[in-house]
Order: sequence, then structure tokens, then C-alpha cells
Amino acid sequence: MRLSCFLVFSLLLTGFFGPGGVDGHPQTRQRFLRQQQQRKTQVQPASGTSEQGCALTIDLSIPGQRRPIAGNVRITLDGAEKPLELGELIQREGGWFAMPPRATIQLPGSKIKVEVLHGIQAASEIREIDLSGKSEARLRIHLKPFYSTAARGLVGGNTHLHLMKLTHAEMDHYLRTVPAADDLDLLFVSVLRRIPDERDYITNTFTPGDVERYARDDVQLGFGEEHRHNFGRGGEGYGHVMLLNIPELVRPISIGPGIMRSGTDGLPLRQGILKTHRDGGTVVWCHNTFGHEDLPNWTEGLVHAQNIFDGGSHGAYDVSFYRYLDVGMRAPFSTGTDWFIYDFNRVYVPLEGSLTQKKWLKELEEGRSFITNGPLLEFEANGQKLGDTIELDEAGTITLSGRAVGREDFSHLELVHNGVVIERIAARKQGDHFEALLERTVTVGQPGWFALRTDLEAGNNAFGKPLFSHTSPIYVEYAGKLRFQAEVAEAMIGEMTASMEFINQMATFADDEERESVMKVYRQAIQVMKERISGQR
Repeated sequence: MRLSCFLVFSLLLTGFFGPGGVDGHPQTRQRFLRQQQQRKTQVQPASGTSEQGCALTIDLSIPGQRRPIAGNVRITLDGAEKPLELGELIQREGGWFAMPPRATIQLPGSKIKVEVLHGIQAASEIREIDLSGKSEARLRIHLKPFYSTAARGLVGGNTHLHLMKLTHAEMDHYLRTVPAADDLDLLFVSVLRRIPDERDYITNTFTPGDVERYARDDVQLGFGEEHRHNFGRGGEGYGHVMLLNIPELVRPISIGPGIMRSGTDGLPLRQGILKTHRDGGTVVWCHNTFGHEDLPNWTEGLVHAQNIFDGGSHGAYDVSFYRYLDVGMRAPFSTGTDWFIYDFNRVYVPLEGSLTQKKWLKELEEGRSFITNGPLLEFEANGQKLGDTIELDEAGTITLSGRAVGREDFSHLELVHNGVVIERIAARKQGDHFEALLERTVTVGQPGWFALRTDLEAGNNAFGKPLFSHTSPIYVEYAGKLRFQAEVAEAMIGEMTASMEFINQMATFADDEERESVMKVYRQAIQVMKERISGQR
């Protein structure tokens, strides 16, 4: 069954948000809601523009692959300002529609402009064709990649996805079409709960067994759960955390009356996180800095990776995630898209041999990752890779090399040392894409970390979303120590103390035992951080 653009728009507009706001990222609710409302105005109906229609079949291909591939298409009538609504396909952002391999689209018999995209590694292609007087036509387009993650052994994944208000057939069509059109390699589909909205959460029917059902496709699916707690429908609570590659669901999936309309707030996320560790799963914190239990669990080393920009943009790098690195935490970066795939968000890790969830997540946990919705990054320091540690016993030089490549102009490639940008390299047009190269030698006499990112003020990608990319760090251990800023640690203690006060005011506990089960998570983490501060003196 084809998923109509009107259906997708309707579910995005009415199903995601409801009267209570976006789950996990209420600060972005109004902005994201306006974007969804604008989708209707971004296209014009394909019918009624010509008495005679034409069935246009589009074949997309890339080098080394003989069969047609899925992609994204945008079609505009000659002289028109808005692209056409392609009702048989799945509507994306900016007038784009996801198309399966060898798609046939009913169009007006007129001159048209056809634009196509496949993922983020190939230039967009544009063709003009006159369909006047034709009942059918065929268009073959050969895409020209300017970069190959496969040749570099990189595998891209989306660690956070749910779907709602679709039939099983529509979900199947979506999962087989959109990830392939975006050139994803791995996609984690996750279960979550909220009363009463969960009756429409179609991906809650997804099970670990369904992973095998999709194994024959180009995109591999993984299984997970979003374990979470809120005070109120969208109010900040303990937070949201992805539990990935788990053998069974961790219950309760959602905690407390703010989400489940019953029960108490007497269970911390910590219990589900610990069970995931025992089961050999992977723990990824959601929604940037949303939630109060992120700091305690990061402090005690219980989070494997941090999802950034998965449905919201809470917290700039320097005032949030860099703090983890400044107190000796190893914080691999990850990303996803939460509800539906609205952007090219993905996290790349290197992988040898065949792809499995377990192997891919292991590389993510080791910090071998970079996140992006467009620019592709390469980075080494003294020959060490992402997630590695350079050990220095005395002051010495570190030679850094990096590269960014992207379809859109990402403005600048930035080298970050201990949270400060120490070099910016302008992006330059290279044929059909943009590149920036970095070569820098620095003298280091203290512990720290290095990372690469692109300019967050660069502009937008093809879907109209702000471009971003960032590597996980390469660490520098100096005289046996990682970077530790006592003032940052003290501030974290203050935040965790304030969280305890906030929870005491907001939470409903059945008894003192429940209260203690939550509060001890923060007290233990505060004690751990105090001991680390003392150890630095």
C-alpha cells in the first residue's frame, strides 16, 4: 500500500503533538509544529493542471549497483514556484517525496523539472522533460557519488525512530522505502508507551523477530525501547533513554502518572539502565540534555552514548556535552530522528565484516563515531582514530589531520580543543560538492581532547534543516590523567542537588522507600563526583 502525502502530513500534525506538546523536547514544539503546518503550502496538487496525464517511470542508479535504487524526488511544473504533490509517494520536507526503486508517477502532460536525491554522498541531479502529448515516459538518472562511506568501512545508523497512525502495510512500506532513499545502513525501531496515545503507536507492534523479516533489504533494522519518565505529558522528568539491542523489553517501559496516568514516580531510570547492562544491551541518552537523571548516570559510567539533535536542539555543544569531556567522561556522540525520519540524521562508525547490531553498537560505545545530517568527517591525531587515547608523559606535539566533505556548503570545518575552536577552515567548492582540509600540529602539555565539527551557522541541507556534523573526541591522557575541570564538576554537583529539590517538589511517592530509591541515585553520583574532585587536589 502506498502512503499518501496527506496521511503523513495529518499524522505529523495531529498525532505527534496532541494538546500536551512534544514528548521529550517541548521547547521545540512550536517551531516543529509550524514546520509541519507549512508542508501543505510547499506543494501544489498534481491534478487539474492538464487534461491529459502521463505515467512517468523514474529509474535511479549508482555506480557498482545494477538494480534501481530508492531515492527522493521533487517535481516542478515549468514556470511554477511550488513543486507538485506526488500523492502516491511518501512526503518528506521541502517538497521532496521518497520513492521506491523504479517508481511510476502519474503527472500532468506538461514540461517538468525533476530533481532527485539519494542519501548524503551523491550530488543532486536535475532533469527537464516534456511530457506533453505522452501517455507514458521513462527517465533514467545515474547519480554520481562524491564520497563513499562503504569504501572507508563506515556504516551509518539512526538510533531513535518511532512511527504512528499507520497501518501495518503502511509501516512496512515506510520502513522499506524511506531509509533506503536516505542511504541508511542501520535503523533502530523502538517501542515506547504513553496513555492513551500509544493505541496509535504502530511501531509498538515491532518485535526483535521482525528484524529478521527485513534482513533481506539493503537497510538493516535493529530493535530497542525508549525508557522514560516525564512530569506531565511533555514536562521534564527523569528523562528519556534508548535501550538498544535488548533481548526483551525492560518494564515498565514508561514510568509514572505523567505518562501512564497511574502509579507513582518512585522508580528511577537507573533500574532499567542496570538491567540493560546485565542483558548486554546499549544505553543511549535521548534528546540532548532533556531530563534530570542524565548527569547521575553519566557520572557513574552507565550511559554508552549521547543522542544529539534527535528530535530537538536542547543545549549547545559547549554548554552541555563538552562538560562531560571536561570532567574525564568518555562521551561518544550519536543521533537519530525520534518520530519519523524528518532529516538525514545519522551516526557513522567503522565496521569490519558483516553488519550486526551488536558489532555496530560496540563501535559506537568505543567512541568511533561521528554524527551528521550532511557533511562527512574524517579525523586523526598522531595516527590515532576517533575514541582513541594519546598518552603523553611530558609536553609534546600532536599532528592532527581532518577533512569534511558535503553536498551543501557547510561554511567551515572547525577544530575543537578542550571546548575551544582553535582553527577554522573555509569550505571550498570542488565540482559538485564542498570540501575542507585540515593539517595542524599543536604542542600539548596538559590532558584534554580534540574533535572536529562543522559550523552550526552554515545554513540548511536539502530538507531545509540546519546542517550539523561532529566527531566523537580523541582523548589526550597526560601523566596518567584525563582532563578534569573541578569548577565544572562542582557545577554538576549543584545541578544534581537542584534536581533532587525539584523532584521532591514534583514527584508522587507511595512511601519513603520509593522516595529513597530515586534520591539515592543522585546522592551516590554526587558522592562519586566529590571523590573525583578530591582526587585531583
